[in-house]
Amino acid sequence: MAATLPSDAKQHEAQQAADQAPAPEPAPAKRTARRQWSIQEGPRGILRRMRSQLAEDGCPESQLIIGKTLLEQISDENENDEEGARLAVYWLSRASFQGNTEATRLLQDCMDKNVGICEHNYHEVRECLAMDQQEKLARRAARMLFTSVSDGNDFITSSRLGVKMQEVLAGTEQPDDSGDSLPVDSNSDLEERYGGERFSEEHLVSAAVIYCNGRVPPIHHFMNQVSQNAHSHQILNGLLLPMRILKKVYQSCLQFLGVTFTNYVKYLLNILTPFTSTLIVCLISGLISLVGVNRAFSAFPIFISCISLLVMMVATAHLLLNRKHFDSFHSWSILFSHYCPELDIEHAEGKFKARCWKPYVALFLSVVIYLGTVPLVSPKLVICFLPVMYIFTVLTLFLVPEKLKVWQFISLSIYVMAVTPSVHECVSQWLFTLAKGTGAEELLVEQHIDIGWHVKLHLGIGPFLHLMWCNLQILVCVTNKLSILPPHLVTITWCHLAVMASYKIVEPSNLLYPLAAWSLIMMLPSIASLFFLFGPGLMFAYVCLHVGIDGQLALFVFGACIVTTCILKLWFPKLLIFVKLIITIGTVIAILHPDLILAVPKAVYSNLQWESYRNVCVPSKDSAALTVHGCLPLQGVFVKWHGSVSSVNIVSVFNLPEMALSTLPYVLRKPLRCYFGKTLSQCPSSKEKTLQIERCHMIHSVLGADACTLDSWNEYMFEVKVAMSSSVWKFGAEGSQVTLHADNTFQKFLLGLQIDDEIEFIGSLSNGIGTSQPSLHLTSVSCINCKMKLPSVKKIYFHIDFDVWVIPAFIFNFFMGPTLTI
Repeated sequence: MAATLPSDAKQHEAQQAADQAPAPEPAPAKRTARRQWSIQEGPRGILRRMRSQLAEDGCPESQLIIGKTLLEQISDENENDEEGARLAVYWLSRASFQGNTEATRLLQDCMDKNVGICEHNYHEVRECLAMDQQEKLARRAARMLFTSVSDGNDFITSSRLGVKMQEVLAGTEQPDDSGDSLPVDSNSDLEERYGGERFSEEHLVSAAVIYCNGRVPPIHHFMNQVSQNAHSHQILNGLLLPMRILKKVYQSCLQFLGVTFTNYVKYLLNILTPFTSTLIVCLISGLISLVGVNRAFSAFPIFISCISLLVMMVATAHLLLNRKHFDSFHSWSILFSHYCPELDIEHAEGKFKARCWKPYVALFLSVVIYLGTVPLVSPKLVICFLPVMYIFTVLTLFLVPEKLKVWQFISLSIYVMAVTPSVHECVSQWLFTLAKGTGAEELLVEQHIDIGWHVKLHLGIGPFLHLMWCNLQILVCVTNKLSILPPHLVTITWCHLAVMASYKIVEPSNLLYPLAAWSLIMMLPSIASLFFLFGPGLMFAYVCLHVGIDGQLALFVFGACIVTTCILKLWFPKLLIFVKLIITIGTVIAILHPDLILAVPKAVYSNLQWESYRNVCVPSKDSAALTVHGCLPLQGVFVKWHGSVSSVNIVSVFNLPEMALSTLPYVLRKPLRCYFGKTLSQCPSSKEKTLQIERCHMIHSVLGADACTLDSWNEYMFEVKVAMSSSVWKFGAEGSQVTLHADNTFQKFLLGLQIDDEIEFIGSLSNGIGTSQPSLHLTSVSCINCKMKLPSVKKIYFHIDFDVWVIPAFIFNFFMGPTLTI
């Protein structure tokens, strides 16, 4: 403090004069108490000088005594001694900065009474009073740690700090007066003793402040921990090699999921500007228009299922990383508390744990979303996730809890038996054999009670074990801290998911699906570079050719994909890795059979014949409303009928490039239309003037011979009227008409149809049920007797047949079963 420096100089000069004087003189009556204390001789003066030296060396008790003595002498003898008051505030602030509560109280009194406060120390006193008590103690511990390790130097190395931490954790700390804190032996290495980063006292104080905020000090990453097995025998190293390989693989996967992948996601979220968001929406819309809305909607549950599982893995990886960081944080707690026992390490560790709730929330939400997709996807896809679930069950059991205790194994065993139906049967049969002839057999029979809202309360072995498990969790929460339960529930969740996926296996061959899927994922990185360079281009080019787009555009798309890949590799390497991961997952899903991905209906169409439908669902004697009401449950049923074509109409035309080009100026519109489209085809030369030839000449005369068209991009919606004959006597031979609604999938077939062609079709009943003209959504059509030879067309129709209440019921049964189910 600037205000105290003059008084310190005066005190030093007075003490030198007192030492050189032959005999001490009595102090004048008007001298200040501080000066009187400085020149006193005898044992009391020596004690005060020793106390002053200790205060200079940083002893908070000596600093407090000096500050209190100065305040008492000021109040008793001279109330106007401003210099002594400032010196008292100086010593009290230094003691308060080291965590002395009494000094903080006295300093607060000085602040309230305006004693010794000036423009030079006001801000320092305010900072001291505002600082948390635990932060003060941590700063004190950091300074004492630096003094212990530095051996009088201005800096310490990370290696020496790491060794000191190991000594404190192991309880083998060397005394400070034993010379070098790092003894040299024949196996010691200079790098281990003097290597690493250099840290000053301010670095350790900053680490203490960060520690008090509940975070691991950054200097911990620079500490070079000395391995205890660095000089072990070669045979022992050979035996430990597999464990080291597994540990390295585990740490690499944990680093990728918990750090690298999370940074990629944050990077992508940061680049989501309005422009890029609009561009992504346009790309997704274009992809949906190419593959069709039905296919895109059907693939949505698969996408959500994979994403939710990935979020579960990332959240669990964050839990494992938090557990690893807590071990490092706890090491600093022990180190600081060793030098400052007054430090409340539970307060700092509580702050650290309070920051670790986000992965639990993310895991719970992702589990709920994943469970909502399980009824919508194929069981074979769930089986493919089985290895991941078992691996994370083991990892969370051993690595997430702070201490592995016996009750966790007991709880896991009871829960597995409670949710496994085969265990219920075995235990029930065993108990039934023991109770046979005693009259207690009826108590062992599985029963349920309806308690309302379709909820059933089950009675039996499974619910009994489930209630036992719930009581065990309540007992653990009562006898211990509540914070030990969430890590165990994470293990229970992964285990339950694994048990649920295991029951999807109905035959041994189902185990080949996860084996093939994960083997493919492990093999893909070896050919990822070549595949990623040409794979997307080939896939998009194939899609373009498949939907009838010109070959030049397919070649353009192929080249654009390669150029995009090179640009990402040069300027956006992080984004390139993320895109590689997405393409890898998409390729794995695309290679698998559709039945492996999506649950499809077992029956393609029902056995409902047209005569049967018309006999009961076409109004005759009953009113039309009664007939429609009675036959409405048939909506959505697939039927296979046949009839003759009465008319073929185009209801609507959609052309995405034409809509986009219509917004451009005419100067750009014409060349782009010719590039993406094609010129008008030449009219056929024939002596007979047919309607087609006259139509072609008329278009050429209106548009011009060099005009370009985008007709190849047209997507049509058709409406086909089919006359149905009937052998039922009460309707006669004229029958009724059925309206078929078809999309662009049937373009070539329907444009080739002519009036009175006989066709066989499959579709789902939609509108007009209960009338003489029902409507169907066409899914398959073939010729029975057509004037032109037309190949049959079958639409790849993805159908998800489920009730909307299946999803919440499945989630409820997962969490509340087997005691309560819907």
